[in-house]
Amino acid sequence: MRGAAAISEHLDTRTASIEVAQLLAGAMSGPTDLVFVFASFHHRETLEQAVADIRGALSPKIIIGLTTESVVGCDLELEGVAGLSAIAMHLPGVTMTPWTTTPEKPIPISKPEKIPAWIGLQDDTKAAFFFADPFSTPITRLLPALTDCRKPTLPIIGGMASGASQASFNRIVLNDQSMKTGGVGLTISGPVQFDCILSQGCRPIGKPLRVTKVDGNVVLELGGKPALDQLSELSRNVTDHERALLEGGLLLGGVIDEHKDHFGRGDFLVRSVMGLDRKRKGVAAGEFYRLGKTVQFHVRDAQTAVEDLQLLLDAQQLDEMPFAGLLVTCNGRGRNLFNEDDHDLTIIRERLGEVPIAGFFAAGEIGPVGGRSFLHGHTACLTTFRSEAQS
Repeated sequence: MRGAAAISEHLDTRTASIEVAQLLAGAMSGPTDLVFVFASFHHRETLEQAVADIRGALSPKIIIGLTTESVVGCDLELEGVAGLSAIAMHLPGVTMTPWTTTPEKPIPISKPEKIPAWIGLQDDTKAAFFFADPFSTPITRLLPALTDCRKPTLPIIGGMASGASQASFNRIVLNDQSMKTGGVGLTISGPVQFDCILSQGCRPIGKPLRVTKVDGNVVLELGGKPALDQLSELSRNVTDHERALLEGGLLLGGVIDEHKDHFGRGDFLVRSVMGLDRKRKGVAAGEFYRLGKTVQFHVRDAQTAVEDLQLLLDAQQLDEMPFAGLLVTCNGRGRNLFNEDDHDLTIIRERLGEVPIAGFFAAGEIGPVGGRSFLHGHTACLTTFRSEAQS
């Protein structure tokens, strides 16, 4: 098995796609089975042409493309500028089953017994990749249905297209099929191994608290006290540095596994705080928390993000070098968090060397934590590809 990645900064789509296609064809120098293509919004109206150019040069069995806010690839994170990146792979012995879900023909979430056949699940299925438009995909209901379509759960990896700020402006391409809504999936079975490492760009602050009163997505009480009072108390009791982090943006994390005795970094699904309900002394969260749920306030923290990613990559160094990598990172990371260019990719290169990598800044990252796959925010999700013979 082998992989190759390429990236272009050209604003003209045809120039960019031909450059990427030539680089990939030269590096692969042989059969190609799968290509992922990521295009910044500058290439939205011509994404089909870009995919066709790359497909024509490589003749892959499957090619998937989508529009994004910004792309990453090779050594570059092209934030806020035109970018086209792609990764190609040769996967001998691997079975790939593409599938789609659209508002007109959605995956039958209400009939879970039909999902395995819909996505081509096999006994040796290793994971399913999924890329979707956030405006037209019911991801909070769909993702659990996909994850639970087998026991043990099926790893789902991917992210939400970020190339538009309103409905019907994203583009997703599967081979010669172009979509403005819905999502594209790819179920992969056979002798390939995926390792998904997920680095959060935030850390818990204060202490874990139970949700004791809630109305929709507004948490009214935590630990028997008004949520806003708990937040005010937290702000009074933290260091000046932590208070500055709080002022830079408040987050709320829900515990993934309530059965643990202690909770730390990585034990929470972190969501943005959407606002404060001062009249009811509540906190509006980007999640619907049930009564009794354990939550903890979080802050965005660049140092924590660095430490998490380095630690997870150190563990990867114990295995053979992967032949490819897919990086799906939050559009709140990059320069927004680290105040420098190419930060995550630089750390990955220091630990993994010249592994071919491509990916994008997403409107939500999809990856497994603790045996289940979730939609994340504020994370960098790196999936490494190895043949089973390597592992």
